[in-house]
Amino acid sequence: MNSETSTSESLERRIEKVERENRRLKIAALTVLLGLGGAFSLGAAGSPPQKLEAETIVLRDAQGKSRIILGMDEEGPGIAFLDMKGKLRLNLGLAKEGPALDLLDAAEHPRATLVLTEDQGPILHFIDKKGSQVSLRP
Repeated sequence: MNSETSTSESLERRIEKVERENRRLKIAALTVLLGLGGAFSLGAAGSPPQKLEAETIVLRDAQGKSRIILGMDEEGPGIAFLDMKGKLRLNLGLAKEGPALDLLDAAEHPRATLVLTEDQGPILHFIDKKGSQVSLRP
């Protein structure tokens, strides 16, 4: 009877161990299924937006410095390009007179400007360091 008792206890322990492992496997399988379902639903919902709206968009370089600024001012839309030092070097905008392109030196002084006006047509301005200007019109 003693050997039957030890065999029966051994059998009970083995059954309990198998049942614990079975519960663990069920929990692990459920966790994996929930994780996969969540990942799938995030992937399906993660399509890129079709529209981006903002008043100003600033693009920065790897060092965090502003390099391109796209925005609106009181006259209309514009895009500004800044050099490595953060100085404005190129400006493209839509003013009341019409579209304009400004090229600026390292001191942020305009050196060349192209403007397209309704009444005068295209005008190209060249400005030297002293501020003297030469304009060309067709």
